[in-house]
Amino acid sequence: MSFFKRNIIFIIGFVIYIASSSLYAQVKISGAVKDSVGNPIKDVIVRLYTDKDTTISITNSLGIYRFKSIESSQIKLGFNMLGYVADLESYTIDLSKSYTVIPDHILHRGTYAIQDVSVTRVIPMVVNGDTIQYNLGAFSFRKQTLLEDGLKKIPGFQISRDGAVYFNGYHIKKVKVNNNEFFGGDIITATKNLPVDYINNIQLIELNNKSDGTETGIADYQEKEKLLNINLKEDRKILHFGQLTIGSGTNGRYLGSFGINRFNDGNELSLLGSFNNTNTNLFSYGDISGGKRNNSTLDIDEFIDPIDGINTTASVGINMAQKIGKQSRLNTSYNYVKKNISISGYSLMKSTYIGNTISKNETYDEEQEDDNHRLRLFLDGKLQNKDILKIEGNLTYNTKSIYNNKRSDLSNFQQQSEGTNIDSASHKIPIADIEVLYSKFFTKKDRKLVGKFNAKTNTLINNQFVNEIFKITNRNGIEDLEELNRQFIDQNNRNGTANLSLSFVEPFMTHSVFEFKYEYDHNNIDAERYVYNWKDARQSNIIDSLTVDYGYKFNSNKVGLIYQFTRNKRVKFNIGFAVQPIRMVGKVLNDTLNYNYENINLVPTTNFSYKLSDNVDFQVSYRGKNNQPSFFQIVPVFNNTNSRNIVLGNPELKSEFSHGLVTTFRAFLPTRMQYLETNFAYNYVKDKIVTDKRPIENTTVQQTTFRNSKGYYDWRWNYIFNTPFENDNWMLEMTGGFDYYNNISFIEDRERTTRQFIFNKAVQLKYTLGDYVESMFNANYSLNRASFDIPYRTKINVETLFMGLGAKGYVKNNFSLGFEMSQRYNDGYFNKIMNVNQTLMNAFMEFTFLHNRTALLRLQAYDLFDQNKQMGIYSEYIGNDVFEERKNRLGRYFMLSLNIRMQK
Repeated sequence: MSFFKRNIIFIIGFVIYIASSSLYAQVKISGAVKDSVGNPIKDVIVRLYTDKDTTISITNSLGIYRFKSIESSQIKLGFNMLGYVADLESYTIDLSKSYTVIPDHILHRGTYAIQDVSVTRVIPMVVNGDTIQYNLGAFSFRKQTLLEDGLKKIPGFQISRDGAVYFNGYHIKKVKVNNNEFFGGDIITATKNLPVDYINNIQLIELNNKSDGTETGIADYQEKEKLLNINLKEDRKILHFGQLTIGSGTNGRYLGSFGINRFNDGNELSLLGSFNNTNTNLFSYGDISGGKRNNSTLDIDEFIDPIDGINTTASVGINMAQKIGKQSRLNTSYNYVKKNISISGYSLMKSTYIGNTISKNETYDEEQEDDNHRLRLFLDGKLQNKDILKIEGNLTYNTKSIYNNKRSDLSNFQQQSEGTNIDSASHKIPIADIEVLYSKFFTKKDRKLVGKFNAKTNTLINNQFVNEIFKITNRNGIEDLEELNRQFIDQNNRNGTANLSLSFVEPFMTHSVFEFKYEYDHNNIDAERYVYNWKDARQSNIIDSLTVDYGYKFNSNKVGLIYQFTRNKRVKFNIGFAVQPIRMVGKVLNDTLNYNYENINLVPTTNFSYKLSDNVDFQVSYRGKNNQPSFFQIVPVFNNTNSRNIVLGNPELKSEFSHGLVTTFRAFLPTRMQYLETNFAYNYVKDKIVTDKRPIENTTVQQTTFRNSKGYYDWRWNYIFNTPFENDNWMLEMTGGFDYYNNISFIEDRERTTRQFIFNKAVQLKYTLGDYVESMFNANYSLNRASFDIPYRTKINVETLFMGLGAKGYVKNNFSLGFEMSQRYNDGYFNKIMNVNQTLMNAFMEFTFLHNRTALLRLQAYDLFDQNKQMGIYSEYIGNDVFEERKNRLGRYFMLSLNIRMQK
């Protein structure tokens, strides 16, 4: 049996074993706790004692407790509640019965003179619907531990080296404190500044329809993101905190940051700034978009630098928030980011045609300078009549300059082309957008009226110089030729979009609601692209064949009806149907031909949710969705900025329509802090927009256009499981999955299929020994297998294995040592230059001093073996192309830094 098959069998078997042994029991018991007059008692701690284990349950509002996985016929139940006399009872269970009801237990009130207080453990994890709550009092943290380090001890959380926060594979970028937006939604500000001893609990809230879930209509299970809400302790709701960091290292590395913040239960004022050339995010002001699941979050991101190139960043931001009345809040912020990026790389691409294979080797250097200004205004209001009004406006102005220097070598059996491409461009992109949401309050339960409006306009002003020189050598003895491509490009694109949606939800009978929904989308593009001869932008030197003045409009109206039935808290389903007429119109200036496309999409949707128990649920949903082509794909004019790869848009493209099916199974065991989630998703796309490539005869030049095709589909299955291991000092997290893509493309007018299979599994084991040692082990295996039918059978089989180990030890109370080490193995890439193995090691020493250890002196060594700097590996296998690329990354340096935190 192959190594790959053994791994699949192992992981499936292990997950089934863990799930079956942890979640499903042969015998279940339940009972109720009441007082002396027969009233149920809520929140009684009930302990189940057997000869093998001790488990805990908490009574609900009816006084009922439940236990599963009863394996012993002789049990004891202990009952504890403040103000009542603790009690212990023995019971005999008939294991031949699947379910046993224990007689009601009566607790009697009692008074005590307490001398020595024994505090029982706080329940660490509470699940309520789509909200998971972690009570930080159940975890042990060192004094002055920040939330960033505290999250690493909580099951399901991963923190990457750049400060990004993940929970069970989902990238979390949206944060609130006490249910108020915190410093513009900047999660890094929260994690790097809030001490865990200020926090009562944290909540992971699953949002549907990309909103707070309270003012919208019927939820769409496929539109999810997760919000982190931090609830402060009652005596910590007024915070004054700040920090100052400076650092200097070898190879010219430096970093610095400052922050001054005031938080008063919703009122905020903050000033933040940072500068560094270590590819580090010291804050992420204004970035509040959510993230979807990332299957590789258990890669060793905490040890390696995942960012390509060398990034030099300077940023400053100010944020102000003020309560207006009792229920409204106004937030304003401004931030400026200046970034310089230096990237060098090497790529290889092999394009296979019938009787002609084109190989391309390319080295390049790229320099970017990016300036971005953003002004944001956000009003979160609740009116006196309980109506909700939210208004968000953004003004962004971005300027960017790019310089590329590429050296290319292309060859086939007829000729070889060697040349350079020097490309410089400058962009100016002003953007303005506004979003308004209004939700009408009704006294009738479940009745809702919600209106949303969004409008956005942006302009791209681009000036670009292209200078290509290629030397063509023919293998049949013809003299060498020189081809020149020298252009000045003046581009001005204006894009305006508007979206309006209205939703009315009305209760129907006892357990049902209807939602009537209307959506309107409008997209308008005016694109001007004038191409002139090199450095001569006079009208007489315009290149007509490459110049375009194109107008494009897309309009969509969707009218739908959704019916939802909720029999009880366990079963919920909805079914809906919508009609969506769409119309796309395109016209080239001075051309009598109009490009029109009209269609009516029939869009069914359905969602089904079933709770097997309070902590186990299953969901399945189907949704149809329309995707319009991009401007790049439809503009009907040649673009030969890269003369070796000419692109021509197709204005007759139809819009895609995707059919998506998603299933999710989740299970929680709060008393054991266990979590299991598995997902399966299937996606079929009608009229998929695909590439259509062909070679230019007797050259190494390729031409690409686009067309619609049928036959594309993909499916994905993944799981994640985390649990304490042995005891709470050990934490085990496992993730993995399969992805399959049936890609379609056209090569010389012939349909080709690329079948790609991706397998990934990862294990993370954390160990903590009191206040002395924190450690973590990571392992990640991935397989990328692609097969082509062009014009002969081709297979790619890429395997990658990561292993990483990190540990931090504390000496006394103010000195610590740590290291991080990882090993990477690559095999199976088409080009040998990609099959490299990497050993990375980081080490650091930290010394804390001043009152409450608010100052931290850190000496760190990054990438001691200097092997990370060429590990920006990327590959793509589709159609007739095998593309593999390596980019530079941050290499070895040593740095001494000082961080001073101020808190009140």
